[in-house]
Amino acid sequence: MSERGQTIIILILIMTVSLSIGLSIVQKSLIDVSTSTKLEETSRAFSAAEAGIEKALNNDTSTQTFTDTGAQITNITDSGLLPPISPSGDRQYALEFPPVSKEEVTQIWFADLDSTATPLVEYYKQSTLDVYWGNSTSDKAAIELTLIYWDGTEYKTRKWYLDHSAASRNPTNSFDTVSCFGGANEKPGTIQYQCSKRLGDGSGVGNTALPVTAPNILMLIRARLLYNNGSQSLAVQATGSCGKDCSLPPQARIVTSTGVSGDTQRKIQVFQRFKEVPPYFDYALFSIGEISK
Repeated sequence: MSERGQTIIILILIMTVSLSIGLSIVQKSLIDVSTSTKLEETSRAFSAAEAGIEKALNNDTSTQTFTDTGAQITNITDSGLLPPISPSGDRQYALEFPPVSKEEVTQIWFADLDSTATPLVEYYKQSTLDVYWGNSTSDKAAIELTLIYWDGTEYKTRKWYLDHSAASRNPTNSFDTVSCFGGANEKPGTIQYQCSKRLGDGSGVGNTALPVTAPNILMLIRARLLYNNGSQSLAVQATGSCGKDCSLPPQARIVTSTGVSGDTQRKIQVFQRFKEVPPYFDYALFSIGEISK
């Protein structure tokens, strides 16, 4: 009887161990299947969202279901051209760009993008412009701004180098320091910025009025963040409230697309800018005369 009891106990232990191993294998298999399913649904949802962006860029914001995969484009939103022209008496909304990385160049048009004339037809005619940058209290960014304008005979440039007044640079850079408060005056739209500067208001080094007196025509401005470690936000806002002449030309749009597959949802947002001058423009070689080898 004693040997039989021991045998039964051994068999129970073997069955328990075998069952545990079997359940562990089944559980791992279920987890693998679930993970694989989620990855596949994620990929399908992301592909659907990408397809929605492509549709929107072709001026089609309709939803769609893909019969072969079951994935859906459930929503597409298009902001339309930004910033919209404000009616006379209202100030134009700020043009806020997505976070830009260190040394990345952002472009703002002043002239009419649809113009085919040479030089381009004048659009913005204000002698000042508000610039906002930096949304980190610890990663204190500086900014380089390059204005390009037509003086009636040729294209010319003008630069500003602006730095956070609380930043400590070694070696010093001799930039024009800006008091950065990160307050109400540094929030022109939805983002809280740390620094702001009104170009052309006479304050600071060389900050005279923008050259808008005829025959001068403002073309565009190029902005580049400096010293920042991470990506930070940037915005510009037209000054005045006289309608078109006090507004920047519409030059960007925000398109958002949502894709769904099963229980997985993915959203993609694209900030599209029009007629962007390539980044190497800022590093190209210029010569007043003809360049020959």
